Amino acid sequence: MDVVNSKLWDVIVVGGGPAGSTVARKLALSKKKVLLLDSSMFPRVKLCAGWVTKQALIDLELDPDDYPLTIQPFSSIFIDCEGKSYETKWDEPASYGIIRYEFDHFLLNRAKEEGVDVRCGVRVRNIKFNNDSVTIYSDKEEFKSTIVVGAGGHTCPVARISGSISSEESVVLTQESETNIGTNVLESIAPNYGLPELFPEPDFNGYAWYFTKGDYLNIGVGCIGKEPSVHERLKRFLGILRKSGRIREGICLTKFKGHAYSIYRTSVRSIIGERFLLVGDAAGLAQDFSGEGIGPAIKSSNLASENIIDFLDSYKSLDNYQEQIYTLYGNGQITLGDKFIELLPSNFTQNIAKIMCKNAWLRRRFVLEGAFGIG
Repeated sequence: MDVVNSKLWDVIVVGGGPAGSTVARKLALSKKKVLLLDSSMFPRVKLCAGWVTKQALIDLELDPDDYPLTIQPFSSIFIDCEGKSYETKWDEPASYGIIRYEFDHFLLNRAKEEGVDVRCGVRVRNIKFNNDSVTIYSDKEEFKSTIVVGAGGHTCPVARISGSISSEESVVLTQESETNIGTNVLESIAPNYGLPELFPEPDFNGYAWYFTKGDYLNIGVGCIGKEPSVHERLKRFLGILRKSGRIREGICLTKFKGHAYSIYRTSVRSIIGERFLLVGDAAGLAQDFSGEGIGPAIKSSNLASENIIDFLDSYKSLDNYQEQIYTLYGNGQITLGDKFIELLPSNFTQNIAKIMCKNAWLRRRFVLEGAFGIG
């Protein structure tokens, strides 16, 4: 290791996605000395279906009319169940389609503008927690801070090195592709251009999606469990898309890439320690069933920044942050209700899921507004 950085930062944030940039910006606005490290160079491709809810934009203090890049409001969404498409409508925009390549870079630049020192291409190799500080080791430098925030996604080094990851957590595996095809082509092939289409898996252990936004087509599938594999599920879904004309000859999709993340169900991660806390996907906060992670990432980052300020200014513990997360998302303990559901035969739970997708009120209230946070 060639360089030792002697500066003591108030906070080091590991990860530059929406969670990391949000917590860093909030802390900088409170006059804290913040360093943000990310192993990638921005802008970078981020696998995601790519939409943000109205509440997420409110939490970001971002007016969609002021966002200068791709943002597509939608007030209708389709769920395809057993070969039939069911539409749910709202009277105003229910959510917004974005391109994560653009969106994450925009948020990171916004954090820079408030004084956050952003260093990309820096891979964290180790972390040492001391009595009064934290030392971050990269390939070439050491960085010291009073506290560290883990915002590096599912494989965040802060979560891994602090021992916060449970071997029993529920992990979603995905295969996703986002391709710039052009608006004219997409309008000619997409039956519902500009609107998300969701396709629950036959066993309801995941779902696939087809989402056109601006010039882009976003396709993916995510599932829990290894049988059938996510690759087999993707192959089946692409067959459906070709048969329906949503993908036609001559369209070359970008290579599908895999991604994993944990959902907030049981055996949740330890999100605080003596001098660290975790936010967003690093904390495993993606919503159960839907896998929606941007909203919880931003919400948890706002809460984290408030508690870090109290920690730095008033020497308060970080326990309040954990309590707030538990209040919002639960504590991950298995309840009697969870045990009862596990005892139900799979065909029974699948039939219940079908009813919820087909019934207009249940679909809107529990699936879209509940699990996905849309509306």
